[in-house]
Amino acid sequence: MTETQKIGMAAGLASLIKGQDVVPDAQALRTVAAEQLDVSPYAFNDVVYSLERAGFVSNIQTSGSRIIAFNEEVPYYRGMYEGLGEAWRDNAPSALEQQVVALVDGLANAPLPVEELADRLGLDDGELPQILDVSLESHLVKIIDLSDGKMAYSPFMGFEKPDAISDLVIEYGGHEIADAFHTLRGEQGMPLAHAGPVISNAVQHGLIMAPSVATPGGAPEAFPVLPYSVDRELLRARKPVLDKALGVIACLKCGEYYGGATSLTRAQLVLVINKWLDPDRGSLPPHSSHRRQYELLHRMGMVRFDPDTKPGGTWVVPTFIDSPDNRAALELARDLLTFGEDVGNRVDDESARAALALGSQYVSPMQTIGRAREKKTLSSSQWEKVIGAAYGRGAL
Repeated sequence: MTETQKIGMAAGLASLIKGQDVVPDAQALRTVAAEQLDVSPYAFNDVVYSLERAGFVSNIQTSGSRIIAFNEEVPYYRGMYEGLGEAWRDNAPSALEQQVVALVDGLANAPLPVEELADRLGLDDGELPQILDVSLESHLVKIIDLSDGKMAYSPFMGFEKPDAISDLVIEYGGHEIADAFHTLRGEQGMPLAHAGPVISNAVQHGLIMAPSVATPGGAPEAFPVLPYSVDRELLRARKPVLDKALGVIACLKCGEYYGGATSLTRAQLVLVINKWLDPDRGSLPPHSSHRRQYELLHRMGMVRFDPDTKPGGTWVVPTFIDSPDNRAALELARDLLTFGEDVGNRVDDESARAALALGSQYVSPMQTIGRAREKKTLSSSQWEKVIGAAYGRGAL
């Protein structure tokens, strides 16, 4: 495992545990990190010790070679990234690692012609083919042919400027593409299976965020979202808050489309969020299916499973963890789902219970890109026009 991989995993794990103060079951966290963040179980100890060296965890307790518990001291996100960046530099990453990071960082700000990458980003021209190979294989960089040459870009750029991409598509793209983006804005989080080939291609290009969850039948489904009027800090330094909001949307929309007899309407899904945000109604009464239905939000650190309140009961009570980040994530999810609808009413406990009938893993937008199969559903000329407009290059 390279130092860059280790620090990248450490950043994801730090975001996951931020605000917990104490992690009492590190082995359970190890499983969650493997499923949700692609942190290899074999790398878990090294990642935790990296966080300890950065001052983000302390009081690590072990049993043999296993880490069983530790305290969390993760700072605010910007400080977290700065601290991990210093740790990465202190560990003397290889020249190739440094150049891959420089490439991705540069392309996250703006796409560049392939022939200008070395000069514009200070990369070794002789090593550029290898740098690109590594970046392309890891889905950190993509290259598309435009009419006047090859353009390199990073999916992170699309994630950070989804509204700008959408506006350019509407202004310059064909009617089919503009209509598809308009439809998605009207129903954030619609299943990718219902969104059509344009949105499917946009997800594969990294231009639209699409977290995935497994449906009750076990099949993975992506739920694309096109944020608009979002605090720019949530798209950069506080991106983990956005990830949680996307997880809530994916979970709720899965309950809407794949809930069977208990499926809810879009308005009811928003009312469920209102229930979580109500300080007097932040938990549900115990139920036999709660552990399965709310496992996703439990893994994301948004709910905890309190003991059964009934004498002799063995079920759990899912209670919202009311932290600033979790509240911001719920409010953002509600804003994206609302789209002008009335969300002032409350929802009953049974409807809230049925809304998240999943018990499955969450796959982040970047993981969705990496696992998506390439599909030739739109012509190259259609996407050349859209991406050329978005990146300010090529005839329109």
